[in-house]
Amino acid sequence: MLTIRVLSVAGREAERATEPSVSPAVFARPEDLPDQREHAIWSGSAEALGALGLQRGGEVTAPYLEAAIAGRHVRRRVRVRAEGDAYDLAFRAPDSVSWVWAQGDPALRVDLERSVLAAADRCVGHLVRTRPLVDGVEPGRGYAAALTLHAVGSPGPWTQPPPPLLHVHAYLVGVLDGAGTLRSPDYGHLYEQSLTREGGAVGRAALAGDLRDLGFNITSGTGHDARGFEVTGVPEALLRAAQSADKGCAGLGEETDRDPWDYVV
Repeated sequence: MLTIRVLSVAGREAERATEPSVSPAVFARPEDLPDQREHAIWSGSAEALGALGLQRGGEVTAPYLEAAIAGRHVRRRVRVRAEGDAYDLAFRAPDSVSWVWAQGDPALRVDLERSVLAAADRCVGHLVRTRPLVDGVEPGRGYAAALTLHAVGSPGPWTQPPPPLLHVHAYLVGVLDGAGTLRSPDYGHLYEQSLTREGGAVGRAALAGDLRDLGFNITSGTGHDARGFEVTGVPEALLRAAQSADKGCAGLGEETDRDPWDYVV
């Protein structure tokens, strides 16, 4: 449920992140509640975000995300992060959550979207606070990240309707060191297998807790190495169909360092 990859400054990362054909708007209905739907938001600490000219909860736009990935202030475009890379931490919801979301009423869809975003936020925040992402020596005292919620695994146009696949790309663009300097996250410690497992576990626990609060029952011990969960009652046939469709976007469901965009058309 958690994958990590390096973001390319020269690539089309910001455009991919904000591509309309992968957002929840793909499944929008006339009765949905657009004024309550936040699909791309800035997250992190006030100090780290402020260094980039951003605020927590603000809308992520492609030009601002492009600047932040490059380590530059989003308006002045001057460099504010020490040399290094930004990273994409992709957190994927269980397939059953995606199917429940696709079939839910407008209010439930909003609740589930917020829960998946919040789970990814918890995951990133936990890793920054507990792992030595500052030069491999100490945890960050703050961070800046863009959270973008996607509902399908690859952009349109499609030859047939895509299955729902809720996942969040958390673009971790910088962590604060003890002196308050914005730094690139440490490559070596981000790519430790134990980090992806721990981060995935934190995200799953947060999401499962929110789902229980929403009244759902949870079946645990599913998926790879029995570390996952599903919403109880979702037909097995739907889950098998989702797993078959996932072959086009492998990497989003495995806790590895495989690049999810390798599989995007």
